[in-house]
Amino acid sequence: MTIRHAAFSAIRWTSMAMLGRAAIAFAQIVTLSRILDPADFRQVAIAVTIVGIGIVFTDMGISSALIRFRDVTKEELNSLFWLNVFMGGLVTLVVAAGSPLIAMFYGDMHLIPLVLVASTVFLVTALGQQQRAMAEKNLRFDVLFKIDMSSAIVGFAVAVISALAGFGAMSIVVGNLVNVAGVTLLSWLLLADGWRPSLSFSWEAAKRFVEFGSNVVAISMFNAVALNGDIILGGRLITGSALGYYFQPRDICMRIMLVVNPIVTRVSFPLLASVSHDKQRVKSVYLKAMKMTASVNFPIYAFLAVFGPEVVAIALGPKWADSGQIMRVLAIWCAVRSVGNPVGSLLFATGETKRATYSALGVAIAVFVFVYLGAPFGILGIPISLTVLYAILVPVFWAALVRPACGAGFAEYHQVLLLPAITTLFAALSGLAVLHFVEAPLLRLIIGGVAGSAVYLACSWFINREWLLSMAELLMVGKLRYAKAVPN
Repeated sequence: MTIRHAAFSAIRWTSMAMLGRAAIAFAQIVTLSRILDPADFRQVAIAVTIVGIGIVFTDMGISSALIRFRDVTKEELNSLFWLNVFMGGLVTLVVAAGSPLIAMFYGDMHLIPLVLVASTVFLVTALGQQQRAMAEKNLRFDVLFKIDMSSAIVGFAVAVISALAGFGAMSIVVGNLVNVAGVTLLSWLLLADGWRPSLSFSWEAAKRFVEFGSNVVAISMFNAVALNGDIILGGRLITGSALGYYFQPRDICMRIMLVVNPIVTRVSFPLLASVSHDKQRVKSVYLKAMKMTASVNFPIYAFLAVFGPEVVAIALGPKWADSGQIMRVLAIWCAVRSVGNPVGSLLFATGETKRATYSALGVAIAVFVFVYLGAPFGILGIPISLTVLYAILVPVFWAALVRPACGAGFAEYHQVLLLPAITTLFAALSGLAVLHFVEAPLLRLIIGGVAGSAVYLACSWFINREWLLSMAELLMVGKLRYAKAVPN
Protein backbone atom coordinates (compact mmCIF):
# COMPACT_ATOMS: atom_id res chain seq x y z
CA MET A 1 0.00 0.00 0.00
CA THR A 2 1.40 3.42 -0.97
CA ILE A 3 1.72 6.26 1.52
CA ARG A 4 -1.14 8.04 -0.24
CA HIS A 5 -3.46 5.05 -0.04
CA ALA A 6 -2.53 4.44 3.58
CA ALA A 7 -3.25 8.09 4.33
CA PHE A 8 -6.68 7.93 2.70
CA SER A 9 -7.57 4.76 4.58
CA ALA A 10 -6.43 6.34 7.85
CA ILE A 11 -8.40 9.51 7.17
CA ARG A 12 -11.57 7.54 6.43
CA TRP A 13 -11.38 5.56 9.66
CA THR A 14 -10.36 8.60 11.69
CA SER A 15 -13.21 10.60 10.16
CA MET A 16 -15.74 7.92 11.03
CA ALA A 17 -14.42 7.69 14.60
CA MET A 18 -14.42 11.44 15.11
CA LEU A 19 -17.85 11.92 13.55
CA GLY A 20 -19.27 9.02 15.51
CA ARG A 21 -17.92 10.34 18.79
CA ALA A 22 -19.15 13.82 17.90
CA ALA A 23 -22.65 12.46 17.23
CA ILE A 24 -22.65 10.71 20.60
CA ALA A 25 -21.30 13.80 22.34
CA PHE A 26 -23.94 15.96 20.68
CA ALA A 27 -26.65 13.51 21.74
CA GLN A 28 -25.31 13.77 25.28
CA ILE A 29 -25.37 17.58 25.16
CA VAL A 30 -28.95 17.58 23.86
CA THR A 31 -30.13 15.03 26.41
CA LEU A 32 -28.39 16.35 29.50
CA SER A 33 -29.26 19.98 28.72
CA ARG A 34 -32.87 19.00 29.27
CA ILE A 35 -32.17 17.11 32.50
CA LEU A 36 -29.57 19.25 34.27
CA ASP A 37 -29.66 22.94 35.21
CA PRO A 38 -27.37 25.57 33.60
CA ALA A 39 -25.71 26.05 37.00
CA ASP A 40 -24.56 22.40 36.90
CA PHE A 41 -22.61 23.08 33.73
CA ARG A 42 -20.52 25.72 35.44
CA GLN A 43 -19.10 22.97 37.65
CA VAL A 44 -18.77 20.63 34.67
CA ALA A 45 -16.85 23.28 32.73
CA ILE A 46 -14.29 23.66 35.49
CA ALA A 47 -13.90 19.90 36.08
CA VAL A 48 -13.54 19.17 32.34
CA THR A 49 -10.96 21.93 31.99
CA ILE A 50 -8.87 20.50 34.81
CA VAL A 51 -8.89 17.08 33.15
CA GLY A 52 -7.92 18.60 29.79
CA ILE A 53 -4.85 20.27 31.28
CA GLY A 54 -3.83 17.43 33.61
CA ILE A 55 -3.90 14.82 30.86
CA VAL A 56 -0.96 16.60 29.23
CA PHE A 57 1.33 15.67 32.12
CA THR A 58 0.15 12.07 32.06
CA ASP A 59 1.39 11.61 28.51
CA MET A 60 4.65 13.59 28.92
CA GLY A 61 4.83 13.91 25.15
CA ILE A 62 5.75 10.23 24.90
CA SER A 63 2.96 9.46 22.43
CA SER A 64 4.31 12.04 20.00
CA ALA A 65 7.84 10.72 20.52
CA LEU A 66 6.72 7.16 19.77
CA ILE A 67 5.25 8.33 16.47
CA ARG A 68 8.23 10.57 15.68
CA PHE A 69 10.96 7.91 16.12
CA ARG A 70 10.89 5.08 13.62
CA ASP A 71 12.94 2.52 15.57
CA VAL A 72 11.47 1.58 18.97
CA THR A 73 12.78 -1.43 20.90
CA LYS A 74 10.90 -3.69 23.29
CA GLU A 75 13.02 -2.42 26.18
CA GLU A 76 12.04 1.16 25.32
CA LEU A 77 8.35 0.27 25.11
CA ASN A 78 8.54 -1.42 28.50
CA SER A 79 10.24 1.53 30.21
CA LEU A 80 7.93 4.07 28.59
CA PHE A 81 4.87 2.16 29.74
CA TRP A 82 5.90 2.27 33.40
CA LEU A 83 6.89 5.91 33.07
CA ASN A 84 3.39 6.70 31.75
CA VAL A 85 1.75 4.79 34.59
CA PHE A 86 3.90 6.55 37.19
CA MET A 87 3.06 9.98 35.80
CA GLY A 88 -0.63 9.11 35.55
CA GLY A 89 -0.70 8.07 39.20
CA LEU A 90 1.26 11.15 40.26
CA VAL A 91 -1.05 13.56 38.43
CA THR A 92 -4.07 11.80 39.94
CA LEU A 93 -2.68 12.28 43.46
CA VAL A 94 -1.70 15.91 42.88
CA VAL A 95 -5.08 16.93 41.43
CA ALA A 96 -6.99 15.01 44.10
CA ALA A 97 -4.94 16.65 46.86
CA GLY A 98 -5.47 20.07 45.29
CA SER A 99 -9.24 19.74 44.94
CA PRO A 100 -9.97 21.89 48.05
CA LEU A 101 -7.75 24.68 46.69
CA ILE A 102 -9.45 24.52 43.30
CA ALA A 103 -12.85 24.74 44.98
CA MET A 104 -11.70 27.74 47.05
CA PHE A 105 -10.35 29.52 43.96
CA TYR A 106 -13.73 29.28 42.23
CA GLY A 107 -15.73 29.81 45.42
CA ASP A 108 -17.68 26.56 45.08
CA MET A 109 -17.00 23.73 47.53
CA HIS A 110 -19.25 21.40 45.51
CA LEU A 111 -16.32 21.11 43.12
CA ILE A 112 -14.33 18.95 45.57
CA PRO A 113 -16.08 15.60 44.89
CA LEU A 114 -16.22 16.37 41.16
CA VAL A 115 -12.48 17.00 40.98
CA LEU A 116 -11.72 13.93 43.11
CA VAL A 117 -13.61 11.64 40.74
CA ALA A 118 -12.27 13.39 37.64
CA SER A 119 -8.68 12.98 38.85
CA THR A 120 -8.84 9.19 38.44
CA VAL A 121 -9.03 9.71 34.67
CA PHE A 122 -5.29 10.40 34.54
CA LEU A 123 -4.22 7.01 35.88
CA VAL A 124 -6.80 5.11 33.84
CA THR A 125 -5.74 6.91 30.66
CA ALA A 126 -2.05 6.24 31.30
CA LEU A 127 -2.62 2.48 31.39
CA GLY A 128 -3.69 2.39 27.73
CA GLN A 129 -1.94 5.39 26.28
CA GLN A 130 1.01 3.58 24.74
CA GLN A 131 -1.13 1.07 22.88
CA ARG A 132 -3.05 3.87 21.20
CA ALA A 133 0.12 5.76 20.25
CA MET A 134 1.59 2.69 18.57
CA ALA A 135 -1.71 2.09 16.76
CA GLU A 136 -1.61 5.64 15.38
CA LYS A 137 2.02 5.21 14.40
CA ASN A 138 1.07 2.12 12.39
CA LEU A 139 -2.11 3.78 11.01
CA ARG A 140 -4.40 1.19 12.66
CA PHE A 141 -7.28 3.63 12.72
CA ASP A 142 -9.84 0.96 11.88
CA VAL A 143 -9.30 -0.69 15.27
CA LEU A 144 -9.20 2.66 17.03
CA PHE A 145 -12.59 3.42 15.48
CA LYS A 146 -14.14 0.33 17.08
CA ILE A 147 -12.59 1.16 20.44
CA ASP A 148 -13.61 4.82 20.45
CA MET A 149 -17.19 4.19 19.36
CA SER A 150 -17.87 1.36 21.80
CA SER A 151 -16.47 3.28 24.74
CA ALA A 152 -18.28 6.50 23.84
CA ILE A 153 -21.65 4.75 23.64
CA VAL A 154 -21.23 3.15 27.06
CA GLY A 155 -20.02 6.41 28.59
CA PHE A 156 -23.00 8.26 27.16
CA ALA A 157 -25.43 5.70 28.56
CA VAL A 158 -23.88 5.91 32.02
CA ALA A 159 -23.98 9.73 31.99
CA VAL A 160 -27.68 9.82 31.07
CA ILE A 161 -28.65 7.16 33.62
CA SER A 162 -26.69 8.99 36.32
CA ALA A 163 -28.35 12.31 35.42
CA LEU A 164 -31.81 10.77 35.57
CA ALA A 165 -30.88 9.31 38.97
CA GLY A 166 -30.20 12.83 40.27
CA PHE A 167 -26.39 12.92 40.29
CA GLY A 168 -26.30 16.37 38.68
CA ALA A 169 -22.93 17.54 37.40
CA MET A 170 -21.32 14.34 38.69
CA SER A 171 -23.15 12.34 36.01
CA ILE A 172 -21.02 13.86 33.23
CA VAL A 173 -17.78 13.26 35.14
CA VAL A 174 -18.71 9.63 35.81
CA GLY A 175 -19.74 9.09 32.18
CA ASN A 176 -16.37 10.44 31.03
CA LEU A 177 -14.53 8.15 33.44
CA VAL A 178 -16.41 5.10 32.14
CA ASN A 179 -15.62 6.16 28.58
CA VAL A 180 -11.89 6.41 29.35
CA ALA A 181 -11.89 3.08 31.19
CA GLY A 182 -13.51 1.43 28.18
CA VAL A 183 -10.88 2.87 25.84
CA THR A 184 -8.06 1.57 28.04
CA LEU A 185 -9.54 -1.90 28.43
CA LEU A 186 -10.28 -2.34 24.72
CA SER A 187 -6.86 -0.96 23.77
CA TRP A 188 -5.25 -3.80 25.69
CA LEU A 189 -7.60 -6.38 24.24
CA LEU A 190 -7.36 -5.26 20.60
CA LEU A 191 -4.06 -3.42 20.17
CA ALA A 192 -1.49 -5.03 22.47
CA ASP A 193 -0.89 -8.03 20.14
CA GLY A 194 0.19 -10.18 23.05
CA TRP A 195 2.70 -7.65 24.43
CA ARG A 196 2.89 -7.42 28.22
CA PRO A 197 5.22 -5.15 30.23
CA SER A 198 7.90 -6.75 32.36
CA LEU A 199 8.70 -5.49 35.85
CA SER A 200 11.77 -3.52 34.80
CA PHE A 201 12.65 0.06 33.99
CA SER A 202 15.63 1.64 32.27
CA TRP A 203 16.13 5.38 32.23
CA GLU A 204 18.58 5.06 29.35
CA ALA A 205 15.90 3.33 27.29
CA ALA A 206 13.39 6.10 27.99
CA LYS A 207 15.80 9.03 27.85
CA ARG A 208 15.55 10.05 24.18
CA PHE A 209 11.76 9.90 24.29
CA VAL A 210 11.61 12.01 27.45
CA GLU A 211 14.01 14.57 25.97
CA PHE A 212 11.83 14.90 22.88
CA GLY A 213 8.66 14.76 24.94
CA SER A 214 9.76 17.44 27.40
CA ASN A 215 9.27 20.08 24.75
CA VAL A 216 6.01 18.45 23.67
CA VAL A 217 4.76 18.54 27.28
CA ALA A 218 5.49 22.23 27.55
CA ILE A 219 3.83 22.90 24.20
CA SER A 220 0.80 20.77 25.04
CA MET A 221 0.45 22.37 28.46
CA PHE A 222 0.56 25.90 27.05
CA ASN A 223 -1.85 24.89 24.27
CA ALA A 224 -4.25 23.35 26.79
CA VAL A 225 -4.09 26.48 28.94
CA ALA A 226 -4.69 28.67 25.88
CA LEU A 227 -7.55 26.46 24.73
CA ASN A 228 -9.25 26.66 28.12
CA GLY A 229 -8.15 30.13 29.19
CA ASP A 230 -11.67 31.48 28.82
CA ILE A 231 -12.93 28.87 31.32
CA ILE A 232 -9.94 29.03 33.69
CA LEU A 233 -10.03 32.79 34.13
CA GLY A 234 -13.61 33.37 33.02
CA GLY A 235 -14.86 30.95 35.67
CA ARG A 236 -13.27 33.20 38.25
CA LEU A 237 -14.34 36.55 36.75
CA ILE A 238 -17.87 35.58 35.62
CA THR A 239 -20.08 34.56 38.54
CA GLY A 240 -23.42 32.78 38.78
CA SER A 241 -24.91 30.61 36.05
CA ALA A 242 -23.56 32.77 33.21
CA LEU A 243 -20.63 30.39 32.71
CA GLY A 244 -23.11 27.53 32.35
CA TYR A 245 -24.97 29.39 29.58
CA TYR A 246 -21.58 30.01 27.95
CA PHE A 247 -20.20 26.49 28.33
CA GLN A 248 -22.87 24.55 26.43
CA PRO A 249 -22.67 26.48 23.12
CA ARG A 250 -18.91 26.59 23.60
CA ASP A 251 -18.87 22.82 23.99
CA ILE A 252 -20.77 22.42 20.73
CA CYS A 253 -18.44 24.79 18.87
CA MET A 254 -15.25 23.35 20.32
CA ARG A 255 -16.28 19.77 19.62
CA ILE A 256 -16.59 20.59 15.93
CA MET A 257 -13.01 21.82 15.86
CA LEU A 258 -11.83 18.92 18.00
CA VAL A 259 -13.48 16.54 15.53
CA VAL A 260 -12.45 18.07 12.22
CA ASN A 261 -8.88 19.09 13.06
CA PRO A 262 -7.69 15.76 14.52
CA ILE A 263 -8.99 13.96 11.43
CA VAL A 264 -6.36 15.93 9.53
CA THR A 265 -3.63 16.37 12.14
CA ARG A 266 -3.57 12.80 13.45
CA VAL A 267 -2.89 11.58 9.93
CA SER A 268 -0.75 14.48 8.68
CA PHE A 269 1.68 14.20 11.63
CA PRO A 270 3.03 10.72 10.76
CA LEU A 271 2.98 11.68 7.07
CA LEU A 272 4.93 14.87 7.73
CA ALA A 273 7.36 12.93 9.92
CA SER A 274 7.92 10.38 7.13
CA VAL A 275 8.92 13.11 4.62
CA SER A 276 10.57 15.50 7.10
CA HIS A 277 13.85 15.23 5.15
CA ASP A 278 12.26 16.88 2.09
CA LYS A 279 11.16 20.46 2.79
CA GLN A 280 9.22 20.78 -0.46
CA ARG A 281 7.13 17.70 0.30
CA VAL A 282 6.60 18.89 3.86
CA LYS A 283 5.23 22.17 2.51
CA SER A 284 2.92 20.33 0.14
CA VAL A 285 1.48 18.10 2.86
CA TYR A 286 1.09 20.98 5.30
CA LEU A 287 -0.68 23.34 2.89
CA LYS A 288 -3.11 20.60 1.87
CA ALA A 289 -3.79 19.90 5.54
CA MET A 290 -4.47 23.61 6.07
CA LYS A 291 -6.83 23.78 3.10
CA MET A 292 -8.69 20.66 4.22
CA THR A 293 -9.08 22.04 7.75
CA ALA A 294 -10.31 25.46 6.66
CA SER A 295 -12.58 24.14 3.91
CA VAL A 296 -14.45 21.93 6.37
CA ASN A 297 -14.44 24.18 9.45
CA PHE A 298 -15.40 27.49 7.87
CA PRO A 299 -18.82 26.51 6.46
CA ILE A 300 -19.80 24.64 9.62
CA TYR A 301 -19.01 27.61 11.83
CA ALA A 302 -20.68 29.98 9.39
CA PHE A 303 -23.85 27.92 9.74
CA LEU A 304 -23.66 28.22 13.55
CA ALA A 305 -22.94 31.95 13.33
CA VAL A 306 -25.99 32.54 11.12
CA PHE A 307 -28.40 30.15 12.86
CA GLY A 308 -27.02 30.23 16.43
CA PRO A 309 -30.32 31.01 18.18
CA GLU A 310 -32.14 28.35 16.16
CA VAL A 311 -29.51 25.71 16.92
CA VAL A 312 -29.69 26.51 20.63
CA ALA A 313 -33.49 26.44 20.68
CA ILE A 314 -33.66 23.04 19.00
CA ALA A 315 -30.59 21.37 20.50
CA LEU A 316 -30.60 22.67 24.07
CA GLY A 317 -34.21 23.65 24.70
CA PRO A 318 -36.09 26.81 25.70
CA LYS A 319 -34.32 27.35 29.03
CA TRP A 320 -31.07 27.99 27.12
CA ALA A 321 -32.43 30.90 25.04
CA ASP A 322 -29.79 33.24 26.51
CA SER A 323 -27.11 31.13 24.80
CA GLY A 324 -28.26 31.94 21.24
CA GLN A 325 -26.20 35.08 20.71
CA ILE A 326 -23.29 33.53 22.59
CA MET A 327 -23.31 30.69 20.06
CA ARG A 328 -22.97 33.15 17.19
CA VAL A 329 -19.91 34.88 18.61
CA LEU A 330 -18.31 31.61 19.70
CA ALA A 331 -18.71 30.21 16.17
CA ILE A 332 -16.77 33.12 14.68
CA TRP A 333 -14.03 32.76 17.29
CA CYS A 334 -13.68 29.01 16.69
CA ALA A 335 -13.59 29.46 12.91
CA VAL A 336 -10.63 31.83 13.21
CA ARG A 337 -8.95 29.71 15.86
CA SER A 338 -9.29 26.46 13.95
CA VAL A 339 -6.79 27.42 11.25
CA GLY A 340 -3.90 27.37 13.72
CA ASN A 341 -4.08 23.71 14.70
CA PRO A 342 -2.18 22.01 11.82
CA VAL A 343 0.93 24.05 12.61
CA GLY A 344 1.54 21.83 15.65
CA SER A 345 1.90 18.73 13.48
CA LEU A 346 4.25 20.65 11.18
CA LEU A 347 6.53 21.77 13.99
CA PHE A 348 6.62 18.40 15.76
CA ALA A 349 7.31 16.50 12.54
CA THR A 350 10.15 18.82 11.52
CA GLY A 351 11.71 18.86 14.98
CA GLU A 352 10.97 22.56 15.60
CA THR A 353 9.86 21.87 19.18
CA LYS A 354 11.62 24.84 20.78
CA ARG A 355 10.01 27.25 18.35
CA ALA A 356 6.66 25.60 19.07
CA THR A 357 7.23 25.91 22.83
CA TYR A 358 7.89 29.63 22.72
CA SER A 359 4.93 30.29 20.45
CA ALA A 360 2.58 28.21 22.61
CA LEU A 361 3.70 30.10 25.71
CA GLY A 362 3.15 33.42 23.97
CA VAL A 363 -0.34 32.45 22.84
CA ALA A 364 -1.28 31.22 26.34
CA ILE A 365 -0.20 34.51 27.90
CA ALA A 366 -2.02 36.49 25.21
CA VAL A 367 -5.22 34.48 25.78
CA PHE A 368 -5.27 35.34 29.48
CA VAL A 369 -4.64 39.00 28.73
CA PHE A 370 -7.46 39.15 26.18
CA VAL A 371 -9.86 37.21 28.42
CA TYR A 372 -9.13 39.66 31.22
CA LEU A 373 -9.74 42.58 28.88
CA GLY A 374 -12.98 41.13 27.53
CA ALA A 375 -14.53 39.93 30.82
CA PRO A 376 -15.64 43.41 32.04
CA PHE A 377 -17.97 43.57 29.03
CA GLY A 378 -19.83 40.45 30.14
CA ILE A 379 -19.80 36.88 28.92
CA LEU A 380 -19.92 37.97 25.24
CA GLY A 381 -16.86 40.14 25.73
CA ILE A 382 -14.62 37.09 26.17
CA PRO A 383 -15.16 35.39 22.78
CA ILE A 384 -15.19 38.75 20.98
CA SER A 385 -11.83 39.61 22.51
CA LEU A 386 -10.41 36.17 21.64
CA THR A 387 -11.63 36.47 18.04
CA VAL A 388 -9.59 39.62 17.67
CA LEU A 389 -6.54 37.88 19.15
CA TYR A 390 -6.62 34.87 16.84
CA ALA A 391 -7.23 37.04 13.76
CA ILE A 392 -4.00 38.85 14.62
CA LEU A 393 -2.20 35.53 15.09
CA VAL A 394 -2.93 34.18 11.57
CA PRO A 395 -0.17 36.17 9.79
CA VAL A 396 2.03 35.99 12.90
CA PHE A 397 1.96 32.18 12.78
CA TRP A 398 3.02 32.25 9.14
CA ALA A 399 5.99 34.56 9.76
CA ALA A 400 7.22 32.97 13.00
CA LEU A 401 6.37 29.29 12.51
CA VAL A 402 5.23 28.13 9.08
CA ARG A 403 7.75 29.87 6.84
CA PRO A 404 10.80 28.75 8.87
CA ALA A 405 9.51 25.15 9.11
CA CYS A 406 8.47 24.48 5.50
CA GLY A 407 9.25 27.56 3.41
CA ALA A 408 5.65 28.40 2.49
CA GLY A 409 5.37 31.90 1.03
CA PHE A 410 2.98 34.57 2.30
CA ALA A 411 0.68 34.33 -0.72
CA GLU A 412 0.45 30.53 -0.92
CA TYR A 413 -0.12 30.25 2.85
CA HIS A 414 -2.93 32.80 2.99
CA GLN A 415 -4.46 31.60 -0.27
CA VAL A 416 -5.37 28.24 1.26
CA LEU A 417 -7.40 30.20 3.83
CA LEU A 418 -8.78 32.82 1.45
CA LEU A 419 -10.42 30.39 -0.98
CA PRO A 420 -12.62 28.59 1.59
CA ALA A 421 -13.29 31.93 3.30
CA ILE A 422 -14.72 33.39 0.08
CA THR A 423 -16.91 30.39 -0.63
CA THR A 424 -18.09 30.42 2.99
CA LEU A 425 -19.04 34.10 2.71
CA PHE A 426 -21.33 33.41 -0.25
CA ALA A 427 -22.87 30.44 1.57
CA ALA A 428 -23.44 32.53 4.71
CA LEU A 429 -25.15 35.27 2.71
CA SER A 430 -27.54 32.72 1.23
CA GLY A 431 -28.28 31.47 4.74
CA LEU A 432 -28.97 35.00 5.95
CA ALA A 433 -31.43 35.46 3.10
CA VAL A 434 -33.46 32.54 4.47
CA LEU A 435 -33.92 34.37 7.78
CA HIS A 436 -36.10 36.98 6.06
CA PHE A 437 -38.55 34.49 4.56
CA VAL A 438 -38.92 31.63 7.08
CA GLU A 439 -40.07 31.89 10.71
CA ALA A 440 -40.06 28.36 12.18
CA PRO A 441 -36.62 27.54 13.72
CA LEU A 442 -36.42 24.00 12.33
CA LEU A 443 -37.40 25.09 8.83
CA ARG A 444 -34.88 27.91 8.98
CA LEU A 445 -32.17 25.39 9.80
CA ILE A 446 -33.17 22.92 7.11
CA ILE A 447 -33.78 25.38 4.28
CA GLY A 448 -30.84 27.58 5.26
CA GLY A 449 -28.54 24.57 5.60
CA VAL A 450 -29.53 23.16 2.21
CA ALA A 451 -29.25 26.54 0.48
CA GLY A 452 -25.92 27.34 2.11
CA SER A 453 -24.48 23.91 1.34
CA ALA A 454 -25.52 24.13 -2.30
CA VAL A 455 -23.95 27.57 -2.67
CA TYR A 456 -20.79 26.46 -0.88
CA LEU A 457 -20.31 23.40 -3.09
CA ALA A 458 -21.06 25.37 -6.25
CA CYS A 459 -18.58 28.11 -5.34
CA SER A 460 -15.99 25.51 -4.32
CA TRP A 461 -16.26 23.91 -7.76
CA PHE A 462 -15.09 27.17 -9.35
CA ILE A 463 -12.54 28.53 -6.86
CA ASN A 464 -11.64 25.66 -4.50
CA ARG A 465 -12.00 22.65 -6.79
CA GLU A 466 -8.93 20.80 -5.52
CA TRP A 467 -10.49 20.44 -2.09
CA LEU A 468 -13.82 19.36 -3.54
CA LEU A 469 -12.18 16.65 -5.65
CA SER A 470 -10.08 15.42 -2.76
CA MET A 471 -13.19 15.13 -0.59
CA ALA A 472 -14.94 13.17 -3.34
CA GLU A 473 -12.01 10.79 -3.58
CA LEU A 474 -11.85 10.50 0.18
CA LEU A 475 -15.49 9.46 0.22
CA MET A 476 -14.79 7.02 -2.64
CA VAL A 477 -17.15 8.78 -5.05
CA GLY A 478 -15.70 7.65 -8.36
CA LYS A 479 -12.08 7.81 -9.42
CA LEU A 480 -11.55 11.53 -9.36
CA ARG A 481 -8.26 13.15 -9.91
CA TYR A 482 -6.52 14.40 -6.79
CA ALA A 483 -3.33 16.46 -6.53
CA LYS A 484 -1.22 14.22 -4.39
CA ALA A 485 -0.09 15.47 -1.01
CA VAL A 486 2.62 12.81 -0.96
CA PRO A 487 3.90 11.29 -4.22
CA ASN A 488 3.63 7.50 -4.54
